Amino acid sequence: MCGIAGIISKKSELSDIKKKLNNFQKVLKHRGPNDEGIHIDSTFGCAHVRLSIVDISGGKQPMYTDESKKIGIVYNGEIYNYKELRDTLIQKGCHFNTTSDTEVVLRLYEIFGKCSFEMLNGMFAFCIWDTQTDAIYLVRDHMGIKPLYVYEDNNVLIFSSELKAILSIPNIDLSLDVYGFQDYLMFRYMHTPSTLFKNIYRLEAGTYIEFKNMRASSHVYWDVSYNPDERTTVEYFKEEILYTLDTVIKSQLMGEVPIGMLLSGGVDSSIISYFIHKNNANLKTFNIGYPEVNEFEFSREVSNQLGLDHIEVVTTSDLFVKDFHKIAMHLDEPIADPACFPLFVLCEELKKYVTVVLSGEGGDELFAGYPQYVKTMRAQGEDKWKFAVFLSNSQYYLNSHKFILDTTHTMQSQEKYKGYFDRNSVLNGMMAYDLKTWVPEDLMMKTDKIMMAHSLEGRFPFLDKRMIELAHRIPERYKLNGITTKWILKEAIKGKIPEKIINRPKMGFTVPVSTMLAQMKPIILETYYGARTTELRDVLDLEAMLDNVLKYYAQIQTISPMQVWTNFILLYWFTRVFPEFKRL
Repeated sequence: MCGIAGIISKKSELSDIKKKLNNFQKVLKHRGPNDEGIHIDSTFGCAHVRLSIVDISGGKQPMYTDESKKIGIVYNGEIYNYKELRDTLIQKGCHFNTTSDTEVVLRLYEIFGKCSFEMLNGMFAFCIWDTQTDAIYLVRDHMGIKPLYVYEDNNVLIFSSELKAILSIPNIDLSLDVYGFQDYLMFRYMHTPSTLFKNIYRLEAGTYIEFKNMRASSHVYWDVSYNPDERTTVEYFKEEILYTLDTVIKSQLMGEVPIGMLLSGGVDSSIISYFIHKNNANLKTFNIGYPEVNEFEFSREVSNQLGLDHIEVVTTSDLFVKDFHKIAMHLDEPIADPACFPLFVLCEELKKYVTVVLSGEGGDELFAGYPQYVKTMRAQGEDKWKFAVFLSNSQYYLNSHKFILDTTHTMQSQEKYKGYFDRNSVLNGMMAYDLKTWVPEDLMMKTDKIMMAHSLEGRFPFLDKRMIELAHRIPERYKLNGITTKWILKEAIKGKIPEKIINRPKMGFTVPVSTMLAQMKPIILETYYGARTTELRDVLDLEAMLDNVLKYYAQIQTISPMQVWTNFILLYWFTRVFPEFKRL
């Protein structure tokens, strides 16, 4: 895994380009401590920092097709089908100088052009420049596992794996964007393309930007699509699930560094652990919990049955509070998901043993594993009204508009992604919505930032393109069977993991937000009061926010602790983190 960043001039030669690229490398160094490189021409420059995993000795970047440097790449990610693609390219007469997946991406583009992007199966964000066609491409993987931010004004386009690298550039337009604030206050994170700034956006999953003739245009190369096969038997799909998972996990065990597994003792992580064992990969597994509340009983049972070396990490909210500012800095942007904190503590332990970690994210969104799906399906009323029910059941804040000064703006991203709900059945619509929003911009965003802060790479077998496309062929009645979530997945894995794992209720890692609000009360109130002197007062109703937190602490009325926390994370980021990024 790596970090990339670059600058494209729209008008004239770039000034101080080497200095800016070197600063990008410094800011992103945690993403790639093993190597670095830059490419510069008159109107374009890019930087790369490398965490070496595949072809450690030969995968140096930037990488070029030949000595002319007319076509080149900086790349962050892993391609799981790179060996098959490499064989195809060799048959077409391609010559390779390395065994890296980076060169496969580059050679594939050389032969197939921008049509090559949809041929890739993996997680990635990369930039390819082609002076023969005078085009530059910025590409993000199908599920948005790897982030890519873009700043654009009339003079330049800047891109980076992390927001902080862009914010470190002086004299750019950082006007605030009300739509980004709307997203954040409602969802606790922001949907693509929104950020808090009008001129900075995120590249959507499954999308690429083509920069040509001094203009950037966005194009979709892959999207979520359901094609349920109603005629195929459940037994066939069970076999396909097992075969595909086996194939996917085998391909994700590639690399020349130690690999581990996050084993919570839930269904998804236990299934992955089973196939790790089946493929004779004797990996260490890890779990985290509190002294009083944890899932250690379940993860121990799985690791013992499979003979895996299991490590338990015990944490407390005191550790979260101690590392709060450090975690907020590494998160790069405001994300109010409390799971960020135990993940950070867990990564502190992981980095002692491994460089790559497999994890079970994505299983719930593919096989209908969330309780809000059940609640929404059982709700009364016409299907067309169930989108609002789904959002409410997902614990999003439908009343968040009260903290925005100008309420005349419509929720752009909500309307955009509601289309995935409207054009599918209710269940598939909920899963599609989550796959396009929650998965890339919360689950993957926080995981990328926190793992990369520790120079760790996360891999997610359920988000492999092969797994997604199989799941989208399975009829929804096999996923949610009455109130049984992930029914077909549980049926497929019976006899391979302990029965108590399959039948246990979904637990998840609960972070004590109320406890943290009590422990951090002085800094929380200081942040709420201090925000009133910032430009946030032009976008947010800071008095309403302050009134909300004061009522919460006074217990005058029932106020959601999670909403108080969500607002605090935003204000803290803007008053404490953002100024530090501008000084990098």
